[in-house]
Amino acid sequence: MKILIPVDESECSELALQSVLDRDWAVESQFRIINVHEPFPFAGVEMYSPRAAQSVTDAEKDLVKEKRESIGRTVEKFRMRFPSNSVSGDILTGDIRETILSEERDWGADLIVMGSHKRKGLGRLLLGSVAESVAGNSSCSVEIIKESLHIDASGESKNEVDTISKGGECL
Repeated sequence: MKILIPVDESECSELALQSVLDRDWAVESQFRIINVHEPFPFAGVEMYSPRAAQSVTDAEKDLVKEKRESIGRTVEKFRMRFPSNSVSGDILTGDIRETILSEERDWGADLIVMGSHKRKGLGRLLLGSVAESVAGNSSCSVEIIKESLHIDASGESKNEVDTISKGGECL
């Protein structure tokens, strides 16, 4: 089974990663961890301020470097947990939704496991849900991991992980 795990720097991505790490997988399973970098939308800024353009370029390079280091640490964690499995990671560039779906098709993923932000209202309307879009357009099963807050019988708040599956049963 080929498991694609798109991540960003959010807590929901950490939950998705941990969800995969907490399970036992067949030795044949392969893991591919990706972080999609969406380029900063500052095309043409160099016409107005070369110094501002350089600052944007430097900030973007620093961000990509941080993402690459994070992916490297995550891949190493997966290799330690699953020493007999194939594990790879990469930083890809492009529109987040389209790049995840393209990687799913190109790599031949059998399952996508990803986190979902808790955006609501206007934020959800403006930004949309990457997880929902991927689930709705993917040709493989998609497992969406999201954190939810529940109040237990004693009145204490407690974080739990909800798993939503599309295209088959959750594994």
